[in-house]
This record gives sequence, structure tokens and C-alpha cells, in this order.
Amino acid sequence: MNRKKIVGLMGLGSLLVIIGILFLVPFSKAELLKNDVRVAENSNLTYYLNIYYDGKDQSLVSSSDTLTASVYSDTIYVEDKLPEGLTFKQFVNSTDGTIGAVKRSDLTTSCSGQVVNGYSGLSYNQETNTVSFQIKGLQAGCQVTVGITVQTPSLGDETRKDFYNTAFGREGSSATSSNTVHVYMGNDDETLYSVKYEYTGVIPENAPELPDTLSYAKDTVVGVMNDVVVAGYTFHGWESEQVEVNAESGTFSMPEKEVVFRGSFTKNPEYTVSYEIDGEKPDDYLPPKTKSYGVGEEVTLDNLKEGDIYSGYRFLGWEKNEEKVTEDTFVMGDENVTFVGKFERIDYEVSYQFQGSTIPDGSEGLLPKTNSYYPGDQVTVAEYPEIEGYRFLGWYSEKEFTMPEEDVVIYGEWMKIEGTFSPTIEKRITNPKASYHEGEKVNFEIIVTNPADFEIQDIRIEERNEKSTFLAGVGYTVLNSQQVKIEKLGSQQSITILAEYEVGKDKLVTITNTVELTGALAENNYYLDTSKKYESRVSFEVSNIYLQIEKVNESGELLEGANFGIYEDAACNHLIQEGLRFGSLERNQTYYLKEIQAPEGYQINSQVFEVRVQENGEIEIPGYEVDNNQEEAKVSMINYRVTVESPESPNTLDNVKNSMLAIILSLGVIIAGGILFIVLGRKKKK
Repeated sequence: MNRKKIVGLMGLGSLLVIIGILFLVPFSKAELLKNDVRVAENSNLTYYLNIYYDGKDQSLVSSSDTLTASVYSDTIYVEDKLPEGLTFKQFVNSTDGTIGAVKRSDLTTSCSGQVVNGYSGLSYNQETNTVSFQIKGLQAGCQVTVGITVQTPSLGDETRKDFYNTAFGREGSSATSSNTVHVYMGNDDETLYSVKYEYTGVIPENAPELPDTLSYAKDTVVGVMNDVVVAGYTFHGWESEQVEVNAESGTFSMPEKEVVFRGSFTKNPEYTVSYEIDGEKPDDYLPPKTKSYGVGEEVTLDNLKEGDIYSGYRFLGWEKNEEKVTEDTFVMGDENVTFVGKFERIDYEVSYQFQGSTIPDGSEGLLPKTNSYYPGDQVTVAEYPEIEGYRFLGWYSEKEFTMPEEDVVIYGEWMKIEGTFSPTIEKRITNPKASYHEGEKVNFEIIVTNPADFEIQDIRIEERNEKSTFLAGVGYTVLNSQQVKIEKLGSQQSITILAEYEVGKDKLVTITNTVELTGALAENNYYLDTSKKYESRVSFEVSNIYLQIEKVNESGELLEGANFGIYEDAACNHLIQEGLRFGSLERNQTYYLKEIQAPEGYQINSQVFEVRVQENGEIEIPGYEVDNNQEEAKVSMINYRVTVESPESPNTLDNVKNSMLAIILSLGVIIAGGILFIVLGRKKKK
């Protein structure tokens, strides 16, 4: 069986392929005939047309003999002119009267695509001896098969008859041809003469391939191939200089020479098809681009259909000249065409209903009214209704939600009230201090007590400070760092919950830490008295006061190697910290600072300095300027070199006097030496 693959560009973004395969089987047998074989006179033959559709989808899945891709054809038009001499009898009918697509790898598994109108959509035109039909929505990787039964003639006085068959298919602006199948009757050694088809002039890129050379015996009645249909072009028919074609039958008698038919095209004028949207449209919707089409070319309308939902909008359809467009395709005329589409924004309803076994009389009148929202709107759920003697347990919904693309029904439930209960909650600090410093932890106990004479369950406790965290303990479950659940708490019983707060870098702040009992249940139609607040709070001071000392020389250059101590007492007997940076200083307190090691080559400063911490956390050191504008206070202190006495060191006045005396004596020696030098010089001259 000879096969020939024809490839054309069809569709946007994918390489789509129509492969027309044509073969013959004897009507009385299941065995396939090979190409170029002899057939019997007055016998039945069945042609099978296999229509394939190939391509890649947007996910780059490529169809093949075994794979299907998510690419689907528009309308495929198939035409098959039967060879002259064969008589059409019937189409092969399926058991259910439909002709649908199957996977090429498994001819029993159906997939998308079918002959339009099924068996009744198959057409035979006796005047042109042509079979035609349409296929729509054929999936890439699938095939549709149409069988055509014909009858062979008798030879009569003729010694040889040849039959060639080529089918043609087109989709949109693309066209393709099948392989050519040949059978014959009569002598094998008969002299045959060829018939060829050629294109001349400007040949459209999408013109279908023509059949190979066809061969016939002398005086054989040969039918001329149907005119080629190429979108955007006018085909001017087949013409030959060797024979004269009967205009009525479209046939000629084969001469004893080669016959060549030539066909030419003229490109049709082009006009544009454009799209506009009247009024509001989805933000992410872009109308199709304007395209040009030739007169007579079939145009497929943009695939957005009336009633389609797009990003929260309903499409109302396309209009042309203010008239509704109902067909998916049309034939391009000799003028530009503009389609105008409209959208309407879709809104959806939020309604409320009560459910459950306990629904108070008259509660229907308390249902919140139904409201409409657009998809993406923020919806705030209605407040809880109230009826005396009942408690509304709540709406089964988040307090706020984003409206989806569908109606929403929110349900709520009631409970009959027998009474209320009121647990207690107390929070206290177990490691109290005047203030806490960075890195320290404040430890808490939270005591929850049930004073009722019945058990309560599902008690929820929440920390309101995000830096406070619950710790594991006995009798409760830590749901997360700030939520605890007590499964049950008996009458007159208490449970202690542990928590902690890790102190941060705040310089000076009062922290208020609140814990709240947010919910509890009972099984006897008693409920938590929500008129009360179940909170307990404690406060504590955070103090992160630091002093940083910088040691510099007389020129203000930083020195290394100094060390200070800070003391509780002026006698410097009770050392608190040592170094150059002192932390955890308390407000309203005086400390004492003393240098205990000087940099190498510098004198130690033996003075004791008062460090006064004010109520606002600022630090004062008498005689020095302290920078309190940073996160920690800073002060610079000078060390003097050993060779130069510091004005702050002991015996400062005596040292000055001694220095001055040494300078005077040195000057005296220099002056005396100069005088002696002059006197001696004069004596030598005399």
C-alpha cells in the first residue's frame, strides 16, 4: 500500500498535518489490495479515506501514531472525485449511524472529532462524480475513516482500463492531497500513455500537491481532475493543448501521446476582519488581531461564544452591522468586516440559612438579606442575630472572604440556653524583678479555674503579645506559640498553663502582657457568658541601659588595652562588671567607675568617677560630656603618656616647677657656652 504524506500549516501556534490515505479492498473480502494491482470486472471495491490531524499543543505535547495532543481542527472539507468508469454504490455505514474519530494507535478507542451530521453528512454528487463531507473538532493524533463502495465496469471491447484516485482536504487557508492509489483491469503489457497535471504562474504556498503521473491505454475515457480550491485565490481550471475536454462530462478520450493539463491562479483582493469590544470588558481580555482574507475565503470567527465566561464576565456574542452573528464561519466578501462584541460582568449571590435541630420560632425573619457581589469582591459576613433564650453559635464561614465565581450559601446554627458559666483566668509573673534585660526571660503562670458545678470543655486560651509563647505542660495542649486548648476542666478545678516572654533590645519600656480565655463549651445547654471579658494582664519593666567607654590619647586617637571596673560603692570594694562596656544598669541609681588598667605606655587614671543613671535612662558623669543620643551612652576619657605628666595626676604643681627649673638651667648653660666661645675667638685674632 503506497502512502504519501502532505504537510501544511494549519492553526495558530502549532504545526498541524492532514494525511490523506486512500486504499482499496475487495467488497467480498477483508484482505487489503496493494497498489498497482489488477481488479476484476463488474466487482465491488471499497475505498477507505483516512483523515489524520497532527500537531503540538501549547504544552509541547506532540501527536504521533501513539499520542494525542490538545489541538483540535476547525472544519476540514474533504473531496474525492471517483475515477472515470467506477460507479458509486454507497457509503459504508456504521452500526450506530455515526462516524467518529479514534486513536491512531488503537482503532477501538474513540477521541474528539466526527463527520458533521454523521452518516447523513456524507454526500455524493452524480454530476461531478464527487464524494464530499466535513469533519469538525478532530484531535491531533486521531483519525476519521470513511468507506466508499464502488463497482468496476466491464471491459467490453477495451483491452485495458486504469483507475487513479487522489483525495483532497482543506482546513481554513491550508489545503492538502492524499496519496494516489492505482488499480486496473485488462492486459499487463498494454501500451500506456501518461497524463500529467502542473501549476503555472504564481503558485500559492498552500496549494495541494498534485498526483503523480497517471497512465492510460489508448481511447480510455479519462475524467479531468476537479478544480483545486485554495483560500484567497481563484483557480482558472485545467487546460490542455493535447486534448479537447467534453464540457458536460469533464472527460476526454486518451490519445496515443502524453497529455499535460496546466492550471493557474489569480490572487483574490484582500479585505480585513477586525474585532472591537463595546463597553466594559475583563482587564486581561484582548480582542483578536485584525487579519486580512481574500474574497471567497472561508473565515472562522473568533472562538469566544455567546454565554462563555471569561474572568468574571459573560460574553454576550458578536454583532455585525448591529445584527447578532449566529454562525461560526462565513465567506469573505469584497468589503472590510468589523465584529463588535459585548460583555456583562457576572455577579453572584451570598445568602444565609439556619440549620440544625434547634431553630427558634420566628428566626427566619432574622436572616440577613441576600446580597450580590462580583467575583474578587471582599465579602464581610453578617453580624450574629439574637433571640432571647437562645444563643447563636455562629455562621460557618470566615468573617471575611473573597467572592468566588459561584453563589454562596452561609449556614448558621442555634443553641437553646439553659444558663451560663463564667470561668476565671489569672496571670502572674513567677520570677519578678524590678526590671529585665536583653536575653532574660519573664516566666508566667496562667491559672484557669472552673467555678461551675459541671464540667466544661474545649477551653481556648490566647496570648495577645506576639513575643509571649506558651510552654508545654500538664492538662492542656499547645496548639501554637500563642494558642492553648484545654480539653476539659472539672467542676471547681484549676489548671496552670506555663508561658514566657523573651526580653529584646528595647532601651526602656513597660511591657503589658495580656492573656484571654476566648471560648469554652458545656454539654448541658449552658454556654459561656459572653457579656464578660475573660482577660488577665501583667506588666513589667524592660531596661537595657548601656555605657560604652572610649579611651583616647591627647590627640583624640583611640587606644587599646584599657580596662575599667564599675562598682556599687565609692570605695570601689564591690565590683559589678569590668571592661569598657557596661550593661544592665538600673534607673535612679549611682555607680562608681574606676580605671584598673591603662593602655601600654600611658599613665593609669586613679580618679573614681560617679556614673549617675537618671529616671529617663540617660547617664551623667560629672566633668565629662556623655552622648545619650545613641542606643547606648558613650563617653571618651583621655590617657596621658608616661613621659608627659597628666595634669590630672598627683603632685602636678611640683612637676611643673621642676620642669621649669630644668629648662632655665639648660638655657643658662647654653648662653655661658656662647659667651666663652666669643671671648676665645677674639684672643686668637689679637
